[in-house]
Amino acid sequence: MKYLEFNNLKLSQIALGCDHYGESIKEEIALKQLDIFADAGGNLLDTAHIYGQGKAGTLSSSELVLGKWMQDTGSRDKMVVASKGCHPYKEDMHRSRINKADMMLDINQSLDSLRTDHLDIWFFHRDNPEMPADEIIDMAGELVEKNLVRHLGASNWTTERIAQANTWAKKHGKPAFSMSEIQWSLAHCTPETWGDDTLVCMTEEQRQWYEKEAMPVMCFSPQAKGLFSKVIAGKTETLSDTAKRRFLTDINLALVPKVEKLTSQLHVSPSAIAMAYLTSQRNPTIAIAGSSKIAQITETLEGSDLILSEEQIAFLSEDLR
Repeated sequence: MKYLEFNNLKLSQIALGCDHYGESIKEEIALKQLDIFADAGGNLLDTAHIYGQGKAGTLSSSELVLGKWMQDTGSRDKMVVASKGCHPYKEDMHRSRINKADMMLDINQSLDSLRTDHLDIWFFHRDNPEMPADEIIDMAGELVEKNLVRHLGASNWTTERIAQANTWAKKHGKPAFSMSEIQWSLAHCTPETWGDDTLVCMTEEQRQWYEKEAMPVMCFSPQAKGLFSKVIAGKTETLSDTAKRRFLTDINLALVPKVEKLTSQLHVSPSAIAMAYLTSQRNPTIAIAGSSKIAQITETLEGSDLILSEEQIAFLSEDLR
């Protein structure tokens, strides 16, 4: 397992994505995945207040499962827990919940569900572009001052908005955003193909900003729902309709021979190539691995030490940039 230094924390560069735990992923399977992840040296858990939330304002099944596992195994102090809040309710994705009341509601419910007194990293799960970034970062500072949160993050924020918030924070001695979480993978994707215009997908302009600022990025859907593994295996038809809509495009199909070439040269799986593409970037990058199957988590972790050279990264990236 590869790690990176993050303030006073040591983070595994593969995080375990815990979306759907206790929901479409049964608790029994989730607990086994957590055991496997921890045994492999993984220590970063990615969850959110809205993951597995049955209806608006209720608890997260994902956080409840994680809280149970950490208490039963006594592993809270060994894990870095990253959660997110203030996500719009699913019924109206364009009605922002970034306000003090909803922030405190979400953080307190998350802490109770996770059975902990603090979160290591907490993200605003969406931005509200109509609200000045300085107001948001000022409000979030209260969570750090109360020791409810160690570090602040921005999930699905543009680099422009993160820069605005952090410029204000630095000028006024406020806690700044120190982590970002967006959609980023070897496979090209846009908010339009994803089907969510509140999402932020990595662009080359943003990637250059993250590299310049050396700001860590947590990347969700890093394996593009198994796109390369399934296409190379001749099982394209087994991709879900969602995966086909988001990732089965000409630009991504053009990458398949390149991925296949590297898997042959390096004797690793397509999954390992997709993850290492991210964890070998110049800026600190973490790939979030999530799956409903234990075997897929195991396969992903088997390639967790792989490092791609700059030449190999360029070989994979040249048609995307």
